[in-house]
Amino acid sequence: MSFDPNYKATLMILNDIESQGLIHFNKEYHDEDFFRNFIQFRKAFSHSMSELISKLETFQTKQEEMNMFTTYSELSYINSQLDAIKKFLKIIINPIKLEDGFDKDSTLEHMVKRICKKMNYSEKMQNAINGLFLLDFKNAITQQQYRIHESGEMVIYPNDKKMKKYLNIKDLADNSKQAAEILDAMFDWSNGKVRTEYEKPEILDDIVSDFTKQVQELDKKLDNLS
Repeated sequence: MSFDPNYKATLMILNDIESQGLIHFNKEYHDEDFFRNFIQFRKAFSHSMSELISKLETFQTKQEEMNMFTTYSELSYINSQLDAIKKFLKIIINPIKLEDGFDKDSTLEHMVKRICKKMNYSEKMQNAINGLFLLDFKNAITQQQYRIHESGEMVIYPNDKKMKKYLNIKDLADNSKQAAEILDAMFDWSNGKVRTEYEKPEILDDIVSDFTKQVQELDKKLDNLS
């Protein structure tokens, strides 16, 4: 079985920029303790969310509140992974090789766009990479350009007809999986240990699926009580 396309695409990009001499270890951005802690956090977060959802029926909490809580937790989790991806890029990319370089305040979008420009990637390739790194989603969260509805559905760029996009909990789970695959590829690449077949990363996809089932069961019980 072939491994995840997001994992594979990330490896391709990393190998490509390495072949063009853009790789350089930036000690000032290196923080091994952060990444060790972040890996522990990913495991703890997934486990805690799973425990929470398994006890959903015991909570005196409205379904709408749980929907919004789960959606916000998921988007925050995705955002934290994208921040870790940005940090990783700052560790390995030589700022001297990029036009305008980068500093501690440079965003993920700045990093990705400057790397793409240096690599002379086509517009089509750049758009694909922007999508891979979830830049539209990341910017919407950073700029508070999102709304969460009681159904658990969220909309990014609600006031922009061109950028406006609706995301349900499954969409967010997919984004979470995508970010996790990118990070896993980065970790494996840096350690010289590349995955050769699909191994499911620790994500909230299954947890979200269980949550959806729990919500459906609660709906049935509420209908029976009414």
